Amino acid sequence: MIKKSTIIYTKTDEAPALATYSFLPIVQAFAAPSEIHIETRDISLAARILAKFPDFLKENQIIADDLNELGILAKSPDANIIKLPNISASIPQLLEAIKELQDKGYSLPDYPDEPKTDAEKEIKSRYDKIKGSAVNPT
Repeated sequence: MIKKSTIIYTKTDEAPALATYSFLPIVQAFAAPSEIHIETRDISLAARILAKFPDFLKENQIIADDLNELGILAKSPDANIIKLPNISASIPQLLEAIKELQDKGYSLPDYPDEPKTDAEKEIKSRYDKIKGSAVNPT
């Protein structure tokens, strides 16, 4: 019996989102006759933030850390990943995304510019893993 193939397709945000959502139906159309299953993973800035702070969220707000999963999956010889460009968030983009999520009811901590306590240092460390080139394990 032939093993069914799966392709992981990443969802992104900001400018790359147009390419992400425009290209997905094309990929699905080409894959369907071959019975290749297409799954999506969300690596948008908002998803990356939420995934790093499950301990601050309500149970129904917690999401999987798709970027981390892709980083692990990319090391597998069986991996098929279509990863479109995602934003390497700057501090202003990160701060705006945190505020937007907080305004939508997510109890995320503020980004500590100058952390003083161990808790603030730990929060800053988590946020710093979301911005810049740190987001490209795949």
